[in-house]
Amino acid sequence: MSTPHAPDLEKVGDAQDAHAVARAAMAAGIKLLRAYRMDDVADLAEAKADRDRQVRSIVVVGEIERGKSSLVNALVGIRELSPTGVDVATTVPISICPATDPPLDGTADLLFPDRTEQVPLSTLHEWVTTDGRHVRNSALDSLPTRANIPVTATALGDVTVIDTPGVGGLDPSLAALVTASAQQACVVVVVCDASSPLTAPEMTFIEQAGGSVDGLIVAVTKIDKNIRRWKAIVEDDRRLLRTHLGRDVTVMGVSSLRAVAASELPAGPDRECREIASGIADLRAAILGRLELAEELPILDALQTVRGGLGRLQDRIGRELRTVRDAEAALPDLTEQLARLESLREQSREWEQYLARDLAAMRQRAIDDSDRRLEGIRNSWTERINKNGMEVLRRSPQRFTADMQTELQRAMMASLTGFLNELYTQIVEPRFDDPTVWEDICAQLTVALGGQKIEGPQVASKRHGIFDPTIVSMGVMGSTSLAGVIGLSSVLGVGAAVGAVWVSVNLGFRAMRTGKTNLLNWLRETVGITKTATARLLEAAIAQARPDIVVRYREYLRTSIDDLQKQVKTARDTAATSAAERDKEISRLTGNADVVAKRLRQVDTMIERMHTGGVGA
Repeated sequence: MSTPHAPDLEKVGDAQDAHAVARAAMAAGIKLLRAYRMDDVADLAEAKADRDRQVRSIVVVGEIERGKSSLVNALVGIRELSPTGVDVATTVPISICPATDPPLDGTADLLFPDRTEQVPLSTLHEWVTTDGRHVRNSALDSLPTRANIPVTATALGDVTVIDTPGVGGLDPSLAALVTASAQQACVVVVVCDASSPLTAPEMTFIEQAGGSVDGLIVAVTKIDKNIRRWKAIVEDDRRLLRTHLGRDVTVMGVSSLRAVAASELPAGPDRECREIASGIADLRAAILGRLELAEELPILDALQTVRGGLGRLQDRIGRELRTVRDAEAALPDLTEQLARLESLREQSREWEQYLARDLAAMRQRAIDDSDRRLEGIRNSWTERINKNGMEVLRRSPQRFTADMQTELQRAMMASLTGFLNELYTQIVEPRFDDPTVWEDICAQLTVALGGQKIEGPQVASKRHGIFDPTIVSMGVMGSTSLAGVIGLSSVLGVGAAVGAVWVSVNLGFRAMRTGKTNLLNWLRETVGITKTATARLLEAAIAQARPDIVVRYREYLRTSIDDLQKQVKTARDTAATSAAERDKEISRLTGNADVVAKRLRQVDTMIERMHTGGVGA
């Protein structure tokens, strides 16, 4: 078959528009794939390249009293958006998001597990800080688990900034945001201060997140209070990180106080100079630079899909070449392969019954794993409640409820990931040599698992001895949703982001206020409902995956048999042709192989450039 003409990417590579260079490499590869009727791979690559723009996010984390909220306000250039103060510690994540029409400045959205309420921004601290009036009100039925602040214009443009809870310190689960940056445009800013070098918990967190340094920045705050020492502290932190990680991590000093004051000046040289002196200008530039690179991730993902398709095409042409060059020797092997596939097709009905059995066994193993994990959580929290007493928990009920929520989330995600891993390694990978099959199956599973909701346990009333309703809601959320930003989890590392399972537990904090017995009952019931929910998600996954795998396996056998039949015919025809005709066919296939190899080199070059700092490098 003749190969279509494609642009000379060596010349395109000299162009100013780096984005166009990558798209040209992708387009040339896709054109070649379509010429060989590999439309499924081409369609997937185009869908990845053209998907909606990712939510660009900054997650600010740090130990208590490091100035996280002050830094968040300095980054966006607006004073007192996120609550600040010497004795103030936030209890839930606060997201500052680009606003949509109509302008909603001056308001905040409180996200409860079962509803959303809009409140004046001036009252936000009453809902989300340790000493907030509503947080301390034991008569309230529920408290928010998250807050959003819509803002029309910030110094960072259309970037969402997430201020993580101060009372929780450095949550190790947030380190996953950095290593998951290949799935999302996200930067994690670890906030330390200039009073001392990095602490052990800070170093541990950064080490856990150090696998993807480009997605992490260390901000040393309060340099205005440590004028003589802060530069030495920054250098000490860089040295410590280089020693522990074996690589350089960006460490920058900043004065949030001076930065916010500068943002309130009229635009002009004086404001620019003050922002530069405060360190906020350099910090914003570093963050935005990383986010700009992350915006190329859809193209990178598409290029990697094209690369996989071209690799399989190269193998296919290689097989054809071997067949033509030595048709007589290739014919017995091709005939044997054809007989094996035809035998598999005859046995496919029996295999489908085995598939149902295997999926049921996988489901049971996942349920057993879930039960073990969840019982471990219940036993651990029961021991903690009995050991520490209720007063400890009541000091910050939102924090401990969030801790329970996180542990339940991890347990569910671990069990579901284990099931998907088995599904891939035992069922899909041995039968399909095309990774697009697994990506398509994962996409269908995401839809099937989304939006699951289940009624949960209730919290006993100390006064009446009865239960008030509460909800445990769960779902599989896409990695571009705000919840996905908080709890991102990549599955299997095979290019398919199934999303994050988010378990939202309502009114756990109220159970803490109504007595130990009620809290233990609530915990037991919550764990039971989470077990039920996990089993339901597994059932939904099997209901979606089984028919999809069966249909795709039948199609795989059909197309594979057709392809082998053509190869057998080619071998037989070639054996009967003259040497001149055979040489002509070898020349044609060799030319096609050279074109494919050239496209592979171009795509590999683009991928390498994007991995090492951008396609324009």
